[in-house]
Amino acid sequence: MTTTTVHQRNLKSYNGSKISTNIKSEKNSQNKNQKIPLCSYSELPEWQKDNEWILHGHLLPGIGYLLLLLFFTDLVLIPYLVSHMSMNGHEAIDVIDYLMINFYLVGAFLCLMCSSFFHCFKQHSKKHSDMWSKADYMGIVILISASIISLLYYGYYDHLSYFKIFTIITIILGSICSVFVLNDKFNEKDFKIYRATFFILFGFSGILPVGMGFLKFGIVESCKRVQFNYLLLEAVCYITGALIYGFKLPEAFAPGKFDCFGNSHQIFHVFVVLGSLFHLRAVVGSFILMHSGYHTNNLLIF
Repeated sequence: MTTTTVHQRNLKSYNGSKISTNIKSEKNSQNKNQKIPLCSYSELPEWQKDNEWILHGHLLPGIGYLLLLLFFTDLVLIPYLVSHMSMNGHEAIDVIDYLMINFYLVGAFLCLMCSSFFHCFKQHSKKHSDMWSKADYMGIVILISASIISLLYYGYYDHLSYFKIFTIITIILGSICSVFVLNDKFNEKDFKIYRATFFILFGFSGILPVGMGFLKFGIVESCKRVQFNYLLLEAVCYITGALIYGFKLPEAFAPGKFDCFGNSHQIFHVFVVLGSLFHLRAVVGSFILMHSGYHTNNLLIF
């Protein structure tokens, strides 16, 4: 083999390596400039078509969207309450009193955690969308159950038989809801109105123990026990959020203007978090009234 032939082969090898390096460099540059693939409503598969007023900015099957978690830890709230009660000479806090606040917090955490998983994974495929939507519905059932039971305890702290009866009723209703939400038929698009109605009716089942409280303790005393003002604010938040989501406001009046920010689904989640915080205020207020007799309608208790 001549020296010229060897030189030619080395030159070809060098050129090929250089071309390969340039191609890789171009691909890396394209990947850096490439944005998240979005599509219009008409390009979505049928199972992802949930809101026809959001015209653009939909995610194709993949992982992404939003992560919304709410978990109010007892590392700050409970020690503060215990310290405040002790300094003012109030009775000691039982373990069950401590746990009931955490019971609601865990319910709120599980609800929003299930919602977060649903929004993160629903774009993956229809199978995952159906599976995580059921988890999302179960989270709503858990939140409603935890909300009712936590206030039942503080509202009937001196009549535990009533607390037990209404708790059993809530668990039965929650179980019935669970059977429905885990049914594939319930997950279909045509059942959207029925789903919303179902959850609203379950939430309004909390009126039964409140009404009994009116009869047993009187309206004024009963309102104090369950912090009724904040329950009304909670109901307003949940119902307003549900109506905005159901009627697709404001995007129904301006299609394409709220594709990324300010659409009904995002507003709905804001109202859900606000409603959860109002309920937390009601639970904490009932807890303090139970142990100290102190009652205030102010948002900030102390």
